[in-house]
Amino acid sequence: MIKTKKIVSQLGGSLFALIFVVGFGLGGWYGGVLPMAQQLQGWWRAGNMVAVQARIDKLELREHRSEDGPSYSVDAEFVYQFDGKTYRSKRISVGGDSSDGYNGYNRSTHASLLQARSNDQSVTLWIDPQDPAFAAYDRQLHIKRLIFLIPFATLFPAVSLGALWAIWAIWFRRDDDEETTPGLPGFASATGKSDWQELHPAPSGAGGLGLFALFWNLISFPIAGLFMMDRASHGYWQYLVLLFPALGVLMIAGAVWLAYSRWRVGKPRLTLAKQPHTGIENLSLRLHFDPPLGQRMATGASHYMVKAEIHCEHEDRRGEDTTTKRLWEQTLAEQVVMHGAQSMDFTISLPADMPASGKQEHKDIEVIWNLQLNILGADLVFKLPVQQGLGEKANARDLIAKQYRSHEQRIYGLPQAPTDNSNQTRRWVWFSAIFFIPVVASVFFIFDLNDLRNLAGSSSAGADNVAIETLAQLKARLDAGGDVNARDASGRSLLMQAADDNDIAKVRYLLQKGAQVDLMTPVDADGNGGRSALFAAIHNDGIEIVQMLADAGADLSRPGNKVWTPAHYAAYKGALKSLRFLHERGVAMDQTFDGGRGSTPLMIAAQYNRLDVISFLQLAGADRSKKDLYGEDACGYARYFKQAQAAAALGCS
Repeated sequence: MIKTKKIVSQLGGSLFALIFVVGFGLGGWYGGVLPMAQQLQGWWRAGNMVAVQARIDKLELREHRSEDGPSYSVDAEFVYQFDGKTYRSKRISVGGDSSDGYNGYNRSTHASLLQARSNDQSVTLWIDPQDPAFAAYDRQLHIKRLIFLIPFATLFPAVSLGALWAIWAIWFRRDDDEETTPGLPGFASATGKSDWQELHPAPSGAGGLGLFALFWNLISFPIAGLFMMDRASHGYWQYLVLLFPALGVLMIAGAVWLAYSRWRVGKPRLTLAKQPHTGIENLSLRLHFDPPLGQRMATGASHYMVKAEIHCEHEDRRGEDTTTKRLWEQTLAEQVVMHGAQSMDFTISLPADMPASGKQEHKDIEVIWNLQLNILGADLVFKLPVQQGLGEKANARDLIAKQYRSHEQRIYGLPQAPTDNSNQTRRWVWFSAIFFIPVVASVFFIFDLNDLRNLAGSSSAGADNVAIETLAQLKARLDAGGDVNARDASGRSLLMQAADDNDIAKVRYLLQKGAQVDLMTPVDADGNGGRSALFAAIHNDGIEIVQMLADAGADLSRPGNKVWTPAHYAAYKGALKSLRFLHERGVAMDQTFDGGRGSTPLMIAAQYNRLDVISFLQLAGADRSKKDLYGEDACGYARYFKQAQAAAALGCS
């Protein structure tokens, strides 16, 4: 019956682990390893590619909706000629990745192709001259995309392999109950040497800490890298994300220190003069050093201090809680060991009223005797196989205990599980912290990172989640009676949407149809919003659209919200062409805006380290000494925001 239950338990555990093997294995392969390999292979192949002109025969932006919001893919077909032959290609990226990509890659690609197709322009296609049928519109290696794939290509396969190892362990790893109980009479090894005569220390923990640090860093470094590559999109709070890789580096350093400390001690082993048992007095032990103590120290000393402690603990691992209670402990006197010593002798005495080490009436209840030594900064823990006191002077209580193991709790006073939770540790919480939290965190951060970026971009570039309408579709809609000033869900007019897409043909058409140029998105209580088509054009530094809007009567000095005028916004974005145009149209380059701090465009350029803008504004006559409402000038902005290059460009003292 017991064997049947064990097999059922093994099957259940194996099926559970198999879910992780298959799920994370396939996810890691198709979501990480394969696309990363395709990216690298395509980049390697791109070095030999040559450019040809191609015609866009088909183009469509497909929208895929899910609970996390819409995603997009581009379906395009290019027609090109090479060596007198005509070829067709549907490949966008040389890496062959057709997913939505990082930071709206497919939407921006579709916008560029749509503009070329609307203007009947050809596009540059890159082909492999050795295989002319292989052609791609984009031959660049996308570093951000590769960084984005790192957790998928590493952590997911690692989890799958870990689950595969768990299945092996369930069926083939020897259970503790099947192993020889150390210290009991009649149980000796095949060589005749008892297991208790020589002991080795428990692992230092460097491997476990290093593995956890590896998981941590494979998540934190890619996320931090992606955030830091778009510093202007997130503000200064994003530097907090650097705390996570810094913590990962500290954990790696801790693991290295643990390993190094243990390496300095060498391979110590502990030998016992006889089988330890409760009630024994002055048991002789010898700690052997291999190599001799101090030989691996960078700077040796004449002697070293050794601290020792012995303790007995009762551990109950039943259920989800692990209850640990220390039954007895003793700190031994410090010993001095000379440099180059090959061994150290000392004695211990154990109390008679403590239980023996090993499993108790339940396999998840165990008494553990540990001898802990601190040498050269390394902690060595030896698990002592303490037998019940059946030595030279057996007594009735000992005999009863050996014959009736279930009565040990009553005879030897083994503790009941405490009613409070003061000494309890949830095993599954710790297991999750070491194993599942990095995995869950990687999935959460990786999938939500794109949402964070789209959210940040929505305030400056408009709502990206609206499918791009072709010029032909727009004409058909307006010819059918549609409103030329219609707005989308975020309040963007059709003209603003066209400016966001940098679509010159569509902007020209909408202006011809009488679109209002100064319509703005609503401004909320915090001052967010207030964008017009002019702000959208400045965001892209699309000088042609800026000029068309100005010619159509757009107010070039009208504030968009509580923060920006067009000149301030151009200085913030580094839109130098737009800023020059505003200056040519008579917009004051020294204007202040009382809706904020009363800052000038030059102050904004200093704050965001826009060096080209600083140079232009100074040539345009901007006054460096002009102060805002709080008495700060442009140099004060550069100093406060620690923009040394901006301060140098301004000539700040």
